[in-house]
Amino acid sequence: MSDESVIYILFPGRHHMLTNFQSEYLRNLAKKLGLGRTVKIIFAVTSSNHENTRRNPVPLYLRAMAISFLGKDLPCEVLVYPIPDVKQTDKFASYILRQVYYQHGVRLSPKNTVLACSTPPVIRLFKKLGFKNYPVELWDEKKEKYASLRPFEVIDLVVASGKKWREDSLWKKHASKATQKIYLQYGLGYLIQELFQDSLLGEDADITETRNYDTYAQSMDNIVKLKFEDIRPFVVQGKIVDAGCSTGSLIRLLAQEFSESDIIGIEAARKFYEFARMREYATPFVFFYRRNIFEQNFKPQSINTFIYSSVFHEIYSYLGRKALHNLINHTYTQLDFFGRIIIRDVVGPDKPQKAVLMELAEKDGKVDGHVSELSTYAKFFRFANEFKPRKILFSKVAIGKKKFIKLSLRDAYEYISKMTFVDNWDSELHEEFGFYSFVQWKEILEKAGFKIVNGSRAFQNPYIIEKKYRGRASLYTLKNGKLIPEEYPPTNMILVGEK
Repeated sequence: MSDESVIYILFPGRHHMLTNFQSEYLRNLAKKLGLGRTVKIIFAVTSSNHENTRRNPVPLYLRAMAISFLGKDLPCEVLVYPIPDVKQTDKFASYILRQVYYQHGVRLSPKNTVLACSTPPVIRLFKKLGFKNYPVELWDEKKEKYASLRPFEVIDLVVASGKKWREDSLWKKHASKATQKIYLQYGLGYLIQELFQDSLLGEDADITETRNYDTYAQSMDNIVKLKFEDIRPFVVQGKIVDAGCSTGSLIRLLAQEFSESDIIGIEAARKFYEFARMREYATPFVFFYRRNIFEQNFKPQSINTFIYSSVFHEIYSYLGRKALHNLINHTYTQLDFFGRIIIRDVVGPDKPQKAVLMELAEKDGKVDGHVSELSTYAKFFRFANEFKPRKILFSKVAIGKKKFIKLSLRDAYEYISKMTFVDNWDSELHEEFGFYSFVQWKEILEKAGFKIVNGSRAFQNPYIIEKKYRGRASLYTLKNGKLIPEEYPPTNMILVGEK
């Protein structure tokens, strides 16, 4: 399908912000290359499957619309091809070329295509393949000087303009009319400012860069039926929100059980949100929002049930006590009268400062090495050194031939609750589980205005006790020189407040 009379201008980029400089540059380049040939500009829209993040704020369909509007002012045909995101690779140039080929049927080569790109690493990859580059904004590659603001710098101006972004002339000075039209028509300035002000999420809208999301999602999905059985009796039908819905597994069960209700999932992490949206549900009344759960996302008195499953400890760990309490207050405001907040999460021991002796298995691993290879005993010292929320105070104690760790019950609980999470070790050590006892949790809800619903309780999860704790860690107190076995603290709670 090659045609020697056609010259392609390959213009790769995320294209969230098309600038006046780019528009003028492409127009002049098309005229220059169009002497005796047909020019076609290919907008290769990278990260096309990402949206609603600081790095990729604008969804593909709006990016494509802006390109289409811009194309009306260019003296040639414009083609748009989405290029899904891919991990960083030295084959990125080849990846783009293949994506265009499989979507368009034309093999782009140095003979029929020139590159228009201002990103030095991308330029170098295409040059290795023999492509000539026109540098757009890049004025001096060695010194990395640019002739105009780059798109992300214009987006920074949108962020800086605050609530008056619609009237602000500074970003409009650089943004193309096509982009201005889309931004103003769809209110994208508000979205961008919200994303850039979000303190919980990273550049790609993930809560933590140290988490293995595949492992984390699998571990959550494995116990979702147990969670659902704890949650189900307390649900008030109507509008049910699963805040921090992860992969949507709990929503699937909610949709089956409460088919007449609207089931709403809120998820901040991009990978979970995209996966949840692709799943099939038993009712069409399932909706997802890509938002941060600690914002007030719904109108006052509009929701019947808020579910927070394994979420509150993350809010506390990453944003602190104030953010958690604000979230509870926002939840109260959004709930209708007799609506309920349902919290299913970890919980701290009733007597956190109680001194205990902890005996740990030594023969189930090595003395040193990777955390996944360590014995439970050796792993404790890695934990004590790396636990981020606070300093772990302990001492070694020997009684006869046995070794013990003397520490508070609160610190013992933090360790035994995390000692098997080796796949997400770095992430888990940022998080605190036992910051509030069940009594303290109830007091917090009551202070926010909730009435505690009968059936709320702290409990031991039998699976955790038998499969995670038993055989690895034992707790004791010392009385009159004798070791007295100490029961494991509760692993979880189901706490329900009614407005």
